Amino acid sequence: MMCSLFLSLTLITSCGDDDPETADLSDVVASFMAQVDADNSLTYDFTNNSVVNGITNTSFTSSWDFGGDGMSTEESPTYTFSDEGTYDVVLTVTASDGVVATTTETIDVTAPKNRYAVITDSTDDDTGELRLAVDSIQNGRVTFMYRVAEGAAMDIQDGFINVAGSSTTGDFSLVEVRLKDNAPHEFREGASDATIAAANFPMGAPDVWVPIEVSWLADGTNAPTYSVVIGGQTVITDAVSTTNGGAGDVDGHLAAVKDGAANFQWKYAGNSAISDGMYHVDDIVVYSSDSGSEVEIFSDNFQGRVANQSLNPDDNADSPYHVNSADASVGEDQ
Repeated sequence: MMCSLFLSLTLITSCGDDDPETADLSDVVASFMAQVDADNSLTYDFTNNSVVNGITNTSFTSSWDFGGDGMSTEESPTYTFSDEGTYDVVLTVTASDGVVATTTETIDVTAPKNRYAVITDSTDDDTGELRLAVDSIQNGRVTFMYRVAEGAAMDIQDGFINVAGSSTTGDFSLVEVRLKDNAPHEFREGASDATIAAANFPMGAPDVWVPIEVSWLADGTNAPTYSVVIGGQTVITDAVSTTNGGAGDVDGHLAAVKDGAANFQWKYAGNSAISDGMYHVDDIVVYSSDSGSEVEIFSDNFQGRVANQSLNPDDNADSPYHVNSADASVGEDQ
């Protein structure tokens, strides 16, 4: 007897809704912080604190609108506004799954306040002074801006720029210029009678920023030569540095200046009086061409400094100036 066995299989499937199941979307929070730059109040550092939750890939892209002043797609950009004003900064964040979030912060941008060195004279036994010491430079120049201004007593005294070698003794100066507020400027040290007669000094004036350049060339053996330009006007070129102390100071002067400049002194007023006037100095740059090409070895525009901060390193460890600096601090235009 033959028997046949038939096995019948039925495939049963389970089905739900007609559409596939939808994945959960991300939760996106857009957020940022803005910090003004210490050197330039038009510049802000933007820190992106945005977060994405709810999905595995938590990355996102960023789009910044700086109140119509500019755009960026960096995650945490630094941006310099074109002018002062009020800006609505908008950050748009897009998660990897396309979910978008935005946030806005209003920023009041102010124009930078100019900062500079203020040199006064509060004692009757010495001048106010900002002094910078560097390694000797045989072939170099120093440039800076200056102005003199009156104080409450409406008093303005003379300012000075002394370019010196290894000694800051007056008779051993490479060259020192007296800066007037109501008369032509003049040499104080380092100039022969012939140089004084040939000099073409401009008239000084108060409350005006004026550029100055002093350059020099030394050879390590002879007295160096120097040139002076004030307010774009050439005062003298290639004058030979000379002591004003007489024959007894010739050797000492030569020893101090034959290797060039190593000390720069911005001094205000005199040794025997007190003045509430002010000598302002800004944008100091010292150059050296000793290597065969000109390089900048020191610069200070004072913008990164704090208003009213002392420039004496005994009071301010961040000051690059000499410990003999006195009555010198950071000023700020209002």
